[in-house]
Amino acid sequence: MGVEISLDPPVCPIQANGGVSKHKMINHCDKILAFKVKSSNNSNYSVNLIYGILKVCDVKELVITRKPGKPQADKLIIQYCMVEDENADPKPLFANGVPPGELSGETVIKLSAAE
Repeated sequence: MGVEISLDPPVCPIQANGGVSKHKMINHCDKILAFKVKSSNNSNYSVNLIYGILKVCDVKELVITRKPGKPQADKLIIQYCMVEDENADPKPLFANGVPPGELSGETVIKLSAAE
């Protein structure tokens, strides 16, 4: 496995007093991928996409929003796995917490809230 999913830009600099950061989520492989976005801090961070499908070489906009709060070392985890059908419902694939299949993994994005 290489880098199947990445974000551009790869870091998320949002002020501790709140803000929005827009990123491109990119599928770099030749497979259709289902994904789930998880946050280490749901009190301060939210995203516009929680579950979804990325077609081969597809790009989706991921918008990360931060509410005001104390800065700390937070992260987003994008879990992913291969699916055969681009119309598949991705939510049940992540019900057990670990994405199934031979081509699966996660991409971690550090969230750095500056004061």
